[in-house]
Amino acid sequence: MTQISASRSNKIALTLLIISAVFWLGGINIRTLIGNELLDYDQFDFRTSIPPDRENTIFQLLSNASLVVVISYVIVLISAIWFMASTKLKMRENGWLLMSAILFFMFVPVELYTNYLDVRFMILFHQGPPNHDDLLKIFGERLGAFRGVPVIAVLCYYTIIPIAVFRPLLKTKVKDEEKKTG
Repeated sequence: MTQISASRSNKIALTLLIISAVFWLGGINIRTLIGNELLDYDQFDFRTSIPPDRENTIFQLLSNASLVVVISYVIVLISAIWFMASTKLKMRENGWLLMSAILFFMFVPVELYTNYLDVRFMILFHQGPPNHDDLLKIFGERLGAFRGVPVIAVLCYYTIIPIAVFRPLLKTKVKDEEKKTG
């Protein structure tokens, strides 16, 4: 009975992890596309020719996308911890799981800080009339946070997908093949 409940718990954690990761990674991409509307790529500075009503719409879209990202990340983090705690997979035999865990958990402090900036942005946007200068300041702080480490983190998160699919460094395959031939 305990094996069934542990297995069910593990499946629930993995299901939550996968579904929330889809929303989280999708939200990151959407937020990036929306945020790019505020930037001038020639000088990598904020565009000054955006009308205030359009800028306000962009801020609203950024706030909404950030809400999805923050909530999804919290669910991803909790379900990843839950999955790692409830799985019966051994790290020594499943190098792919170890690599995936390292790539994900290595960036938790970065994500927590950038989520903090996103929450500040959302709160400031929803407090009465939006203060565009302060919103741009927080947005700029978010862009410059850790000097590109969030971009590296996203690349690592996308690397986890093929690692989980192809499962390199899986030692049980070698053991099974040795048993068949030996």
